[in-house]
Amino acid sequence: MLPDAIAWIVHPAAGFALAHFASVLYSRQGKQAALVLRAAAIIALLAVLGAGWVVHPAAGMLLGAFGLRGFRGRVDERRALGAVLLSAVVFMVLGAGWVIFPLAVMSVIWVFVLLMSSGARSANQAELEAPAPVQALPERAGGLPLTTAPQPVAVPVGAAVQGSSTPPPRAVDAFTALQLDDRLPGDIRAQLVALDLRTAEALAHLKAIGQEGAEGAYVARAIRDEYAPASVRAYLNLPRTRADVMPIEGDKTGRDLLHEQLDLLLDAVQDILDSTLRAGGQELLTNQRFLREKFGKVKKELDV
Repeated sequence: MLPDAIAWIVHPAAGFALAHFASVLYSRQGKQAALVLRAAAIIALLAVLGAGWVVHPAAGMLLGAFGLRGFRGRVDERRALGAVLLSAVVFMVLGAGWVIFPLAVMSVIWVFVLLMSSGARSANQAELEAPAPVQALPERAGGLPLTTAPQPVAVPVGAAVQGSSTPPPRAVDAFTALQLDDRLPGDIRAQLVALDLRTAEALAHLKAIGQEGAEGAYVARAIRDEYAPASVRAYLNLPRTRADVMPIEGDKTGRDLLHEQLDLLLDAVQDILDSTLRAGGQELLTNQRFLREKFGKVKKELDV
């Protein structure tokens, strides 16, 4: 038996350990197997020291993390999923045996998703590696020179086209053009759309509060106009037949690396919004304290 003082400390410590465990699982740290195992080891230690109840909510968090990361079929998250499964086994030994049934069902679905993803990747690779059909060369009949295809003529925005009632196409900026680029996979284009909306929200909010020239606004504009386009252009410079199938770093392809970079930029814009929220919250709290001090005394005097 542990001393009463130590036993009393174990339970609140288990609560803090649960909060830390959740912050690891449901953040970018959850992609790193070592961090997941370390947080799970803290839970297991506190359970052995007397807070046996802690393994049950922790096991539930593992199920949520497994469902969140397992069904996306991302290659770079398989080690983290292995850490989640190992932690679940430890929690089952420590008393959360109920987790075996939902975890078994989710594992079967996970294996099915992996098989489908591997099959689709192999089919895509085989299609990309197939030689392109050889097209016949144009004939030089009668000694005439070969003619080249006419190049499209750029029409200035707003200029009227004679003999046509169709309005000229609207000009788009470089970032919007990337969202419409057919060479990018659909999920990458969806990330670009989300990044466009998030940066527009951040810039509009900073302008509304008079911080259009602040550092956060500069960073948001740089993310949209420089950092994100640079990442996409680097991906588009890769050979098309290898960009999505050949690993570049570890088991990550160019597509996986671009996913990670756009996720980092989305998190950076979210940090800008969060910092402005905290700053505005402090101003709101300061105003509340001022009003409470000013009118709280008045109310007391009127009551008297």
